[in-house]
Amino acid sequence: MDGIPPERAVTDSWPALHGRPVLRRTVAVGLVLCVSVAAALVVRGVNSLTAGRVGRETDRDRAELLAGLHPSQHPGVGRSYVPVGAIYTHTPDGAPIAYLHYRVAGKDVGLGDFLRAYDLPAPGPTASLPADLTAALGGDGPAEAPELPPDPEPTPTPSPTPDATTADPAPPAPAAPPGLQAADPDAEPDPDADPTPDLDDDTPEPTPSVTLPPAPTPTPSLTPTPPPTHPQTTRRIYVATIPGAAPGAADIYIRATG
Repeated sequence: MDGIPPERAVTDSWPALHGRPVLRRTVAVGLVLCVSVAAALVVRGVNSLTAGRVGRETDRDRAELLAGLHPSQHPGVGRSYVPVGAIYTHTPDGAPIAYLHYRVAGKDVGLGDFLRAYDLPAPGPTASLPADLTAALGGDGPAEAPELPPDPEPTPTPSPTPDATTADPAPPAPAAPPGLQAADPDAEPDPDADPTPDLDDDTPEPTPSVTLPPAPTPTPSLTPTPPPTHPQTTRRIYVATIPGAAPGAADIYIRATG
C-alpha cells in the first residue's frame, strides 16, 4: 500500500548475508551462544560474590541461640525444630531475654524426639508459667505445665597454682662436727686472749666440710578458679500435652535470659 514503508529484513542491514542462508544460520547460532555464555558468566559471578556470606541474623535466630536450641549449636543431630513463635527482646536493665514456643505433632516427631534432639531431661513436677512468658506468646499458653529440671550450675575447674604457704619447710642446719664449738655472736671478746695462733702445734686441725641443703621446692596447690563474672543463661522449659492429639504431641514453652 502507498505510504507504508516496506518491512526491512536482516539482510537489508547486513548486505553480506543476502542470498547466503547458511551464513545467516551460522551467525544466528553464534549470537545465541554468545548471549548464553555471557548470561552464565554473570550468574556465576553473582554466585561467587554471594557465596560464603552469612545471612542476616533474625530475632528467631537470636532467641534460639540464647535458649541453646539453634541448629548450629547441635550440628550432630541432623534435624532441628522450627518454633511457631519466637520473641527476642531485652529487660529494662538491658539483659537479653527470649520467649519460644514449639509444637510437636507426635509419633515420630513427638516430645521424646524433641528432648533427645536437644539433649534435654524428662519433664518434672507441674509448675506455673511465668506471666511474661504467657503474655509474650499471645496469652494462649496454659497457666501451669510440667517443667523440665533447671540446668545445672557450672562447676569451677581447679587449676594448679603455686602457694607459698604450702612450700616444704627448710631442713634444720647441720650440727657442728665433734671438737668444734660454735661461736656465740653475742659473746664479748676476751682481752687476755692471745690473738696470735699457736705455731708450735704442727698438727693441722681438720677442716670440716659443710654441705648446704637444697632450696625448698614450692608444692603446687589446687586453687579453685573463680566463676566467670558475666551472667549465665537461665532457661526454663515447660511442656504441655495436647489433649486428643497423637501420642507425644505437645506444646513446649521456653523462657531464656542471659
